[in-house]
Amino acid sequence: MGTLSIPIPDEWIDSAVKAAAKKLHLVPEQDKRARKISLEEFRKDYCMNHSKTWVRCIIFDRFPETWYQNGGWAINPSGHEPGIRGTWIKLDEATRWLDKHDDEINWHEQLAKD
Repeated sequence: MGTLSIPIPDEWIDSAVKAAAKKLHLVPEQDKRARKISLEEFRKDYCMNHSKTWVRCIIFDRFPETWYQNGGWAINPSGHEPGIRGTWIKLDEATRWLDKHDDEINWHEQLAKD
């Protein structure tokens, strides 16, 4: 008995391979080096939903290397620089830094009450 052969156009194969690679996250959805998120998104997704003040005091104030002007990933960490509205986080750099410094941050620390 002979084998059955069904020709499949190369475009279909290319399309299926690209879709599978994307689904498996083998192809970046966007260039994370350029991706910036707000402090609001960052605190919710990467700082255990701590407040903006907590992130500023516990992370930015204690680790000035995170500040953009010091070569870090937090743009306008105080939120008060002229000409910049809000604090912006360079996501790829921030996540690498957090992975490296996670043990240095007391994630359960509470801010002093007035």
